[in-house]
Amino acid sequence: MKNIDTCTKWNNNEPNPEPLLQKIRDCPCIVPTSFPKEIYDGAETWKADAGCMASKQPKTCEYHKGAYGCYRHAFKSSGPGAQCCYDKAGNWIGDPFEGAGTLDRERAPDSILSLIQLKKHNDHDVIPWNNCCRNTGMAEEYCRLYFNKRPPGKCQNYIL
Repeated sequence: MKNIDTCTKWNNNEPNPEPLLQKIRDCPCIVPTSFPKEIYDGAETWKADAGCMASKQPKTCEYHKGAYGCYRHAFKSSGPGAQCCYDKAGNWIGDPFEGAGTLDRERAPDSILSLIQLKKHNDHDVIPWNNCCRNTGMAEEYCRLYFNKRPPGKCQNYIL
């Protein structure tokens, strides 16, 4: 199957995610159940992820089944970013098979008009997910390859 071969090749060529994880902010462990468009963790602002917004339930979170809402943060306009997903009670989800967010090698752009960053994010993060997870029917063996290279990171108890 082409997708499995593509997934396996991607996994073999993709570097260890640890250096990227060190460049992103830890997720807040808990967010308000009102799921505002932005949250401030005491030092940084997190923005609601347009692909998984609580206000659009149940027609959202296609890439994070089980999540109720997600937030994104990145220190720069390109490069790695954090995506953090939460259940309806506002608790961080750490298991990728239950809807966790993931490390982005190339952060999702803030605007669809950022075409170069959109392409980078698509090439490095979305297409590999499609090849390893969606197009294999979420087969755990291959989907796990993706999540090993794009882990959910960890959470920290910020004072929101």
